[in-house]
Amino acid sequence: MFSDSSACQVSLIQPTTEGPCYFGVDQRDDISSGLSGLPMQLCLRLIDANCEPLAGWELAVWHCDVRGGYSGDTSNSNDSSRFASGFCTGGDTAAESSTWYRGALTTDASGRVNFKTHFPGWYSGRTLHIHFSVDNGVDSVISQLCYADAFAAEICTTHGLYSARGEQDTPLAGGRDTVFGTDYEDNLLSTERNSDGSLLAYATIQVNPNS
Repeated sequence: MFSDSSACQVSLIQPTTEGPCYFGVDQRDDISSGLSGLPMQLCLRLIDANCEPLAGWELAVWHCDVRGGYSGDTSNSNDSSRFASGFCTGGDTAAESSTWYRGALTTDASGRVNFKTHFPGWYSGRTLHIHFSVDNGVDSVISQLCYADAFAAEICTTHGLYSARGEQDTPLAGGRDTVFGTDYEDNLLSTERNSDGSLLAYATIQVNPNS
């Protein structure tokens, strides 16, 4: 999955917008919170400009559920001032009382974190995506990861929990997504199907501390 031979072929990740749906949550590796969805292991590796692993950084992720909504229980968050509840939860009471699909972990000696989650859904106007932030107390980067159009279309049209909504209305093709535009190659997640039908999604994130 993460080979030394390929690690240094990646490019520095470009920051993107944080979006209105972020709020800080506790560290945890299982962010699915018992919801239904296509199981997915999200494995991320953080490296510096010299392709050396960055250990001890906090890497946080957040994404929407299969219906395209975000969770919104900020009652235990120490950083929720930028969260736009109405937009992100759509007023859904279950979402407003939950913190699903949000979590943070500290990178290990190899720069790795692994989250247990589900393949996300989509909402109108955006391609399928996962938000992330990395922070070591001095330097920080906020960006997003996305899926190849063909892979996203396959899941959204063939898996029972996603096919009712069908294909996303904003694929990457043609630069229609307002965040990625046509410059998304370095933000693409690699994906694999496991023998049990679950997914593996992974990416190497290269940042330049103190740049």
